Amino acid sequence: MVTLLTAVLFYFGWASSDAESTALGLQDSLFHLSTSDYLLRSVQALFLPAWVVAGAALAAVGLHRWAADEPRRTAWAARRLRFAWLPPLALLAPYRLHPGLFDLLIPLSAIIGFLLTAYARTRPPPATPEASGTTGLTGTRRRHHQRVWALTVLISVLLLFWAVYAYAGVVGRGRAAETARSMSTKDPAVVVFSKYDLMIRGGGSCYFRVLEKGSAFGFRYSGLRLFHIAGDRVYVVPVRWSPGEGTVWVLEKSDSVRVEYVSGPAGRAEKCE
Repeated sequence: MVTLLTAVLFYFGWASSDAESTALGLQDSLFHLSTSDYLLRSVQALFLPAWVVAGAALAAVGLHRWAADEPRRTAWAARRLRFAWLPPLALLAPYRLHPGLFDLLIPLSAIIGFLLTAYARTRPPPATPEASGTTGLTGTRRRHHQRVWALTVLISVLLLFWAVYAYAGVVGRGRAAETARSMSTKDPAVVVFSKYDLMIRGGGSCYFRVLEKGSAFGFRYSGLRLFHIAGDRVYVVPVRWSPGEGTVWVLEKSDSVRVEYVSGPAGRAEKCE
């Protein structure tokens, strides 16, 4: 179970990062994210699904106990739940109307349908006077139940990865939109000093020659925003950068480059100082 959870978290982190990078006109591989980065990027976004799953599990337990109190009620529900895998197929018809939405609804509803079907088909038959002297399941019936649940779990895991990919796309595109909105209002401004000319030009960025005597740096760049940090790499963009248009500069920290981060509205002003 822990292995499956870790795999889902990693897959979600990668898929959401890939969707975010694509929406920004970039590629996920540019940022050199590690396994721990992908796992950490998954945690916050999965809080809501985790609560939904927990609530659904509690509701399922409550419904099971409610149905188990009345044998007739249980038998009635079991007969209908044997075909619970069929209704999700109806969602395939309107799929083209909103692929992004149905990419999430179809696998989630199919998981619920297959689990309910397996539950109904492996329920023990109602007790009868003729069967009152027998205990447990026969070996053949037990093996049949095991095969049903094994197939159900396999299908559910495959559908789970489909749902995770769809939800990760929604989260990634949302993060990309938030990045574009916050570029000029939240992200810190960046000032770069370099011993050599880094050829940072355009998009509202500015460069100046450092004329102070004794300075270890010959060039100063402003009008930049922090985009991403990965290890010793700092990713910066010009103040007028937008998704799909503009340049991302990758700076490697070294003795010849110094990066300063400036917070506050004054530091995020578009003008170069």
